[in-house]
Amino acid sequence: MADVRDFRIGVALLAAGASRRFGSADKLAADLNGRRMGEHAAAALPMEHCAQSWVIVSSLPHQCEAFWKTRGLATVQNPDADQGMGTSVALAARLATAAGCDALLIALADMPCVPRDHFEALIHAFEEGAQIAVSAAGDTCMPPAIFGAALFEILEASHGDQGARTLIQTGRRVPCPPEWLIDVDTPQALAQALAALQKSKPAPS
Repeated sequence: MADVRDFRIGVALLAAGASRRFGSADKLAADLNGRRMGEHAAAALPMEHCAQSWVIVSSLPHQCEAFWKTRGLATVQNPDADQGMGTSVALAARLATAAGCDALLIALADMPCVPRDHFEALIHAFEEGAQIAVSAAGDTCMPPAIFGAALFEILEASHGDQGARTLIQTGRRVPCPPEWLIDVDTPQALAQALAALQKSKPAPS
């Protein structure tokens, strides 16, 4: 079996959502267990496995940008972000294609509870031959997910709010607890994420 480091893995952290259900504030800048909410996923990404890495945002500058840079993530603005997450997926796929990546790991900046081990499990599923590997809590499949280069053309055609949802339903399932997949769209979900993080690990120093 080939070592994962033989592959050029790209990672795209999607951070261009409008945060409409969260209120007027940028949810990614909200404090979550001693760190901005939008920094948690970036902190968990196994960057040593990634040849190329990007954060897709709707506008610049961003309050999390300095931290993202320390993690080696290049910030790329999506001028079409208001048309839905699919445009960010499409942009990420174009970047991965241009960079000659063998696979693209897509993570969401508003999912702060995904641990490093789970990202690594998705990468290893690709290493073992899965062209799509997705996060699965019971029957629910969702990002983060990894896609082989054969799927990039399909991803580049993504639009609206669907993103890669159709492809995700066909992927190899990598099981995980549902609390890892908390998607922070509301202040109530932020409180749920805080409880999950405090249960699993201490606040960052």
